[in-house]
Amino acid sequence: MTSRPSSAGSAMPSSSTEAPPRLSTLDIAAGQPLGAAPFPLGVPTDPVRALRTALRPALRREPCVIAFSGGRDSSVLLAVAADLAAREGLAPPIALTFRYPGDAAADESAWQEAVIRHVGVDTWVRRDIAGELDLIGPLVRPVLRARGPVYPAALGNTMLLASHAPGGSLVTGNAGDEVLGGHRLGTLRAVARRRGRGVTGADWARFAVSAAPAFARRRIARRSLPMPWLRPDPRRVVWRAAADRPLRWETSVRTALATRAFAVGFRTRADAAAEYGCELVEPFADPSFVASYAATRPMTRATCSRLVADGLLPEAVLARRDKARFNASRFGARSREFARDWGGTGVDESLVDPDALRAAWQADEPPAATAMLLQQAWLAEAT
Repeated sequence: MTSRPSSAGSAMPSSSTEAPPRLSTLDIAAGQPLGAAPFPLGVPTDPVRALRTALRPALRREPCVIAFSGGRDSSVLLAVAADLAAREGLAPPIALTFRYPGDAAADESAWQEAVIRHVGVDTWVRRDIAGELDLIGPLVRPVLRARGPVYPAALGNTMLLASHAPGGSLVTGNAGDEVLGGHRLGTLRAVARRRGRGVTGADWARFAVSAAPAFARRRIARRSLPMPWLRPDPRRVVWRAAADRPLRWETSVRTALATRAFAVGFRTRADAAAEYGCELVEPFADPSFVASYAATRPMTRATCSRLVADGLLPEAVLARRDKARFNASRFGARSREFARDWGGTGVDESLVDPDALRAAWQADEPPAATAMLLQQAWLAEAT
């Protein structure tokens, strides 16, 4: 195994000025585009085969770079891509990892090294991140000035990743959260099958939420998503959207990406990658994979990971439930300085309470849902 020093990203191409799907002031205040959008499904097959079929074109478009954080989804994609390349005589994928010195919440180095050893990756590129990914940093500022606030607000992450795969393909685990997890029937059946054996308090809590009727799930959303910077009406809109997940397994999976949040997010990320001649590949969002997963029996995210990884990863990686948090690198020094000096203007006060928003930005870990508001406020003062 070799480690390649990072040199990509030193010269950034100019950002596209083509207008992305329009974001409303409510979208910006809520932290994501709200509402539904079409998601055409592919032909269902076997999920294992469908995932490999989604990865194959990326491997054929070299260099194939896997955005590898060490989390479960990126580990699955790296392991499957490496196995597929070895079986079919293709060039092996390159694992690309951003590391965040001094940020304990984002530290997954132990998991990363365990996966790299187990999979036997030939090339692992590691890049230490300082202030490059700041929400209003130099990397993303040209895009903000051309387009306004963007979703995802942390678009600089995709831009920097794509700069390491010029002319090739960039594979990410985006859509794993929506497609693989959070399905109510999968949770209910998994807990019920165990009949109390080894079921934790967190398991019972997820069971209760999954079994609850819509009005009770909305109450739970109020506690888990307090969003004090929003006025009451937009806050209720967000709560309703958060509680709106169907019980039926097939419907829940098939509609997981039928949202404006996914449609706008994918378009924005793909456009950013294309500026580097790079094709963005998100296998968990592949229409055939989604249709194939929807056609299976209800299962948990861990069970799905075991199914598609097919013995390629350590059980500890497949069973883990914790996730790294990257807020500190997004709300970096420039964002913190702006928030500290912000005059309270530039946001829609019919939707947002400026004093509560300022308090949220000054928290030790600012909420990710306030990121587009920060970009909106910065633009108002920068122009």
